[in-house]
Amino acid sequence: MGAEVDFFDERPSNTVFSKALLRINRNFVTGQVNRYYEEITSKITNKKYDYIFICQAEATPQFFLKKVRELNPQARMVLMLWDSVANKVNTLEKLEYFDEVFSFDKQDCEKFGLTFRPLFFDIEYAQIAKEKTELYYDLFFVGTVHSDRYRILREVREQFEKNHLKVFYYLFLPSKLMYYQRKWFTSDVKGSKISEFSFVGLPSEQLTSKLKQSRAVVDIQHPKQTGLTMRTIEMLGANKKMITTNEEIKKYDFYHPNNICVVDRNHVVVPKEFMTTPYVPVDEKVKERYSIQYFVKDILGITGEEGCNFFSKASGGQQ
Repeated sequence: MGAEVDFFDERPSNTVFSKALLRINRNFVTGQVNRYYEEITSKITNKKYDYIFICQAEATPQFFLKKVRELNPQARMVLMLWDSVANKVNTLEKLEYFDEVFSFDKQDCEKFGLTFRPLFFDIEYAQIAKEKTELYYDLFFVGTVHSDRYRILREVREQFEKNHLKVFYYLFLPSKLMYYQRKWFTSDVKGSKISEFSFVGLPSEQLTSKLKQSRAVVDIQHPKQTGLTMRTIEMLGANKKMITTNEEIKKYDFYHPNNICVVDRNHVVVPKEFMTTPYVPVDEKVKERYSIQYFVKDILGITGEEGCNFFSKASGGQQ
């Protein structure tokens, strides 16, 4: 969009072990986090920013938020939460440092006084909607297995295969150790076989290729989450049918029963006729509001006719 941007990962490390320690007890990784953010501070000390946009702030320490505000008193500081507060730690005490805090979860917005903002789809999903790819699969799922996701996916698969429909699943877990931990100590993967799971991510080219060939996508949000997942919004962009456990989707302006089937996660039933009814195109003006360009415009508080050309029109760009 024409801005000059400095990007830093919010976490000092994205290993499964580091993420787990951060969520179990932040004290385990305090030293690592502090050193990481001290390095960031040294890199930005002599720069001036118009906007400071942070996603999640789960790892971000309060001393950094104070410092970056001190260095940029005129900047608009914005936080975006794209997971429910119930699933994240170290978040609520940081809200006071921001000019505005957005969340994709309506219930969190009502509870904590946040600004509601759904997620977005990127340009690649808009491109899928334009392509006329021959459909080979009836149902598609690629994602990490957690909570009751495996059970629901299995029940949906059984119904589809009973009706002679083709299913593509790619069930991911970060390690075999995690599989056995969940197998022995939880009911998350009850009745499963290790051969059903993959322990390396599906390459993005393969994911896109399989998605293009699929008629519908299944989405199962975390039980503690009411906001619409990224997958849901991406399928809006791609013009794909969706089966979801999230009842909240019925309240959104793009919902149509021909396109979206909401199932009870405790009694999973996908009506046979859902797969035979035609997809009803969503109004382009409605879809536009869920594009990444519109998302950025909303988050940064850019309004008026400039729209998505705001930065390119600004003299010298903005940071």
